Amino acid sequence: MVEEALKNRQNSYQDIAKKIAPDVSEKTIKRRLSKKNLKKWVAQERAHLDEALAEKRLKWALAHRNWTKKMGRTKAMWGDEMTIERGGGE
Repeated sequence: MVEEALKNRQNSYQDIAKKIAPDVSEKTIKRRLSKKNLKKWVAQERAHLDEALAEKRLKWALAHRNWTKKMGRTKAMWGDEMTIERGGGE
């Protein structure tokens, strides 16, 4: 099971179960892999950051740079946690 998970990290728990033990639940696969510190997740597509969006985000950040952590948690809603690198390849 561990070997299969490491072979192709894009495989879901369901894919691993189908290949290794079709009669075993996904929950069992997840639990066993978790014991070996192997966790799976579905990668999400990254949001495209063009010049207009980058400028809009920068203006927002500069306008709110004096917010405390508490204010950020209570007044802002964060929905796209991701790393943004300008000038990188596509």
